[in-house]
Amino acid sequence: MPLRVVDLTRPLGPGTPVYPGDPPVMVETVAVIPRDGFYNRRVCLGEHSGTHVDAPAHMVEGGAPVDSVEASRLIAPALAMDLSNACGAVSSREIIAGLRLRRLPLPRRGWYLLLRIGRGCRSVSVEAAEWMARLGLGGLGVDAPSPDGPPYPVHRVLLSSGAVIVENLEIPRWLDGEKVTLIVAPLRLSGGSGAPARVYALLDGGRAGEWVQEPV
Repeated sequence: MPLRVVDLTRPLGPGTPVYPGDPPVMVETVAVIPRDGFYNRRVCLGEHSGTHVDAPAHMVEGGAPVDSVEASRLIAPALAMDLSNACGAVSSREIIAGLRLRRLPLPRRGWYLLLRIGRGCRSVSVEAAEWMARLGLGGLGVDAPSPDGPPYPVHRVLLSSGAVIVENLEIPRWLDGEKVTLIVAPLRLSGGSGAPARVYALLDGGRAGEWVQEPV
């Protein structure tokens, strides 16, 4: 039986919403088959366009740029939770209660949390970010443009701990309560504060991610 793979990436194009103040996504056709014998386009976009990774360098002076994040840290077990049916900041207590309700284990070092918080009134609390940092999580993924707003304390806590943040994911509601292997593939932009990424979830119970995370 083939392994089920879920694409968590939002389509990227001229109509892609961007965070306020970020450059828009622009696409220009530069070659067409009838005239040039091939089709090609020029794409101009910011490092944080569409589904993307925030590297530590995004908010931490001297933090690691996206091209230096080890590939093994971008493939890991992840726990998916739908917490979108409320407003306000998500606390660690809410996350722990949600894990228990869904009979999910407490995430371990290197694991990711995938939180469906919606693109409206929900955010992640600083307290929850500090809890994630103490656990040594490899990253946080959200379906929103950002887990917090200015002055971005959640970003600073998580990125300072060495975690990555994956934003603008497309997390289906039915993924709630699943343990998956998350594969995050950002563009290897030299010195980048982040990069657009293709993100997949393998519905394998996180087994492939656990294998990658095992110490050699």
